[in-house]
Amino acid sequence: MFNLCKQVIPYLEGKFEDVDSSLLMTLEDDQWLKGNHYDQATIRALQNDLKHHLPNAGNAYYQARTWHLLCWQPIYIAFISIYGLQKLPDFSCFKQQRQHNAIIGYVFQNNTMLAGDIKQLIVQAGSQLAPLIEHYRIQLDHIERCRPGYAHRFVADLIFGNLLKVKELVTGFNDQDILLHAQLWVDAMGLPHKLLDSLKPRHDKTIDFIRSSCCLADKINENLCADCPKVHKNKQ
Repeated sequence: MFNLCKQVIPYLEGKFEDVDSSLLMTLEDDQWLKGNHYDQATIRALQNDLKHHLPNAGNAYYQARTWHLLCWQPIYIAFISIYGLQKLPDFSCFKQQRQHNAIIGYVFQNNTMLAGDIKQLIVQAGSQLAPLIEHYRIQLDHIERCRPGYAHRFVADLIFGNLLKVKELVTGFNDQDILLHAQLWVDAMGLPHKLLDSLKPRHDKTIDFIRSSCCLADKINENLCADCPKVHKNKQ
């Protein structure tokens, strides 16, 4: 799993927890997201580093970037494991590393891998990822307002974007599979069904994907992402 994750995204580097690293991560520092209330200090440090690195980006950008960074690794790992290996690691004691203004690096407590049918694994992934991501949202909400509706849009967009990548990488995975699996993920993660409207089947049966969230990358590079809702709005 670790090798496949690095092949897909070189920054996605993880390991199993050993005794030494476990002892280090018991310290109340701001270098790790450990799934407890100390994560609030780590999130605050992450935001402070973002503000120092990009002082003119604005609070809306810092919030969007922070939320994306908190969520991207577990969702990508789950997708790569499920669609690449038909297995799912145990996220119950999952830890993420903060490296200055980014979340890069992760640790699993054990090497347990659940094997099974992809649809079953999606359900299992949702049962583990939904509470983990909700924990991050609550910790961020203690620092600044992060309501469920705002957070859910970003999570859904990460999931839908990954399904489009699955189509590119997995033979036989087509546009109808994207729609079917999007429904499965939305149900498993407890997300609102209206977010499925981001995936628009066209007459030729291909899929248009317009995000419902905005990463506000234009605040730092003046460019809009191709699937940005602002692009779609400007075309109307």
